[in-house]
Amino acid sequence: MTAVEDLREDETLPALLPNSDTYGRVAEFLHHEAELLDSYRLVDWLALFSEDVVYRMPVRTTQFLVDGEGFHEFDFFADDHQTLLTRVRRLETEFAWAETPPSRTRHFVSNLRLTHDPESGELATRVNFLITRTRQDMDYQMFTGVRHDRLVPDGDGFRIRRRMILVDQTVITATNLSVLF
Repeated sequence: MTAVEDLREDETLPALLPNSDTYGRVAEFLHHEAELLDSYRLVDWLALFSEDVVYRMPVRTTQFLVDGEGFHEFDFFADDHQTLLTRVRRLETEFAWAETPPSRTRHFVSNLRLTHDPESGELATRVNFLITRTRQDMDYQMFTGVRHDRLVPDGDGFRIRRRMILVDQTVITATNLSVLF
């Protein structure tokens, strides 16, 4: 089973409705995450992830629908907590040449779908995203797609245990992928 096929199992879980308390708390959590990224508070952003996080962005190809979803089992990146920590630490230095000066980003999340896994207690989210990125007033990029997260309850909040980023673009024209999704 591919990673994308595995995500379909989340769609069979019981849905949580938009008027529920949990739905509102998850929506606020995702908006807070976007704010942390856009204000370059990367250490605070990293604290939203569990120690056993899996953070992936598979490569997409253009193909006929009969040939599958169009995602390969190799990735633009496949990070765990340690590699995310390394990325964040590097972005905080002057040696992150791809981000000197830092990009200005805006993260938009919408169309939240939320399900609950009664066996694990985890919440499965599916959101559409739009990320805009401006570098040095002359380089503008947009990334769009869908993001699937698995959230685990943590006190009054949540931690992200798994993130799968499925971009719409088959060709990433950015000269680097230092933007965080």
